[in-house]
Amino acid sequence: MCGAESAILTPRKTSGSVLQVCSNCSSMGSEPTHRESIGHRAYVAQTLEKRQMKTRYLDIETEDVLVKNYGELVRRGREKLKLDHVSLASKISEKKSIIASVEAGNMKPTEKLIKKLENFLKIKLTESVDLSSDTATSSSNQSLTMGDLIKQAMEKD
Repeated sequence: MCGAESAILTPRKTSGSVLQVCSNCSSMGSEPTHRESIGHRAYVAQTLEKRQMKTRYLDIETEDVLVKNYGELVRRGREKLKLDHVSLASKISEKKSIIASVEAGNMKPTEKLIKKLENFLKIKLTESVDLSSDTATSSSNQSLTMGDLIKQAMEKD
């Protein structure tokens, strides 16, 4: 504000504007918020970058799928460790009702819950799937039509 050249400048909010001021003028004005000190555009860019980092793994397609008898595997793993639903739930920070629903096969566990159960119970709840199957045409990206399925069924007979 005074116009003096200084190696160390600090941001100060004065009359609605954020200015870089020397140490002598830093007593004037107030401390700006982080958003005000970096500017609106930089703040928005920073926020969008953080959001993108949170969702970066959503686009990754996994080849692992949940096994059919996942409930039975969880029950056997729990019983092997001599735990009841309540103690297992507390040890992996989940609700007892969720553990019971997964064991009964009424609820498919989320990826996070699958990892917790696999790590704690020392079991494998997912299996790899071969992406190249007999029914899909691997050379083209076109999906099968009803006619294609009928042709394949007739060829098998």
